[in-house]
Amino acid sequence: MKQNIDTIKICHNMLNKMILRAKEFCDEFCVPDGLGEILTVYSETGIIPEKKLYNRALSYDYDYFAFTKSTKSLIAIKHLLNNKSYFFNEDCFMLIRSIFECHIMSRYVREHIDIESETQTVIKKFIVNPLAVTFNFFTLQGTSVIDDSGNKAGTIPMPHSFIIGDDKLYYSDFYSFLCQYTHCSFGALSCYIDKELFTYIKENFSLLTLLFTLFVFTKIYEGVITVNGEELGCIKNEKKFYNLAYDSLELQIELFDNLICFYSNKQKDKINIVLEKYLGCGLYDDIDSKIVKMLVNMKKSLYDTEIGNLNKSTIKNGKFRRFYPAR
Repeated sequence: MKQNIDTIKICHNMLNKMILRAKEFCDEFCVPDGLGEILTVYSETGIIPEKKLYNRALSYDYDYFAFTKSTKSLIAIKHLLNNKSYFFNEDCFMLIRSIFECHIMSRYVREHIDIESETQTVIKKFIVNPLAVTFNFFTLQGTSVIDDSGNKAGTIPMPHSFIIGDDKLYYSDFYSFLCQYTHCSFGALSCYIDKELFTYIKENFSLLTLLFTLFVFTKIYEGVITVNGEELGCIKNEKKFYNLAYDSLELQIELFDNLICFYSNKQKDKINIVLEKYLGCGLYDDIDSKIVKMLVNMKKSLYDTEIGNLNKSTIKNGKFRRFYPAR
């Protein structure tokens, strides 16, 4: 029990460090240069040239927007986890999903906006169309964006269409898991029932929630911050940003190993033994083995070298050899 409490404390400390460093990055470096240039041109001329509308600099704006949004969600998660009266772990999954979606989308934009044949399409899909729907310039029918002539102008991006790299290893299982606790799914019943009553004070997934939070935020942290050429201040400050990414990955490796072992040997919850009989005779409860499979693939994705430029080529006993950008 003490070991689990100590591990949870270590995770909270890591989250505190990530929040501190993320806030610093937002406060110092998240400048919307692309949008700023558009606004400057418009204020001087009263028009926005098409060349400016489809400027590749908007890729940085999208990254910074996604990262800033994720930072705010991370702070919200920390507040929920700090609450001593209730256990808001399942509620954190909604915010974790939001950060995860920011990672998926920003990674796709980052990888495709510099491809000349895709630049305009990417900007329309991820920037123009969402703005057009928000300002009621276009309307939304399902995920289809309809222009003022009634023609389909595109679609609102959904994460499953834009998965790349090692995110493919775990996306389906992870996203489904998060959605189960985001939507009004009876599959989450065991988290809200205790003996003869429904309950809102049951503690579930305490360590898993912390791991998932570190996992998704480190993904977008890698993609936006640990990129060659990103402005991070002096060399000393730059190393702090990179070291935090390495520290988080090393902690996650340890957490994944511990939780894979835990769920591989976990006894069935009594409520689930009863609930599986609702489906008929037989053994249907495969919840924990599904989680194990998901965790194994999520751990593999930690070594994805295509998110940012973090060098993960050398690891020994769970510790990375640390590399920093050349100056």
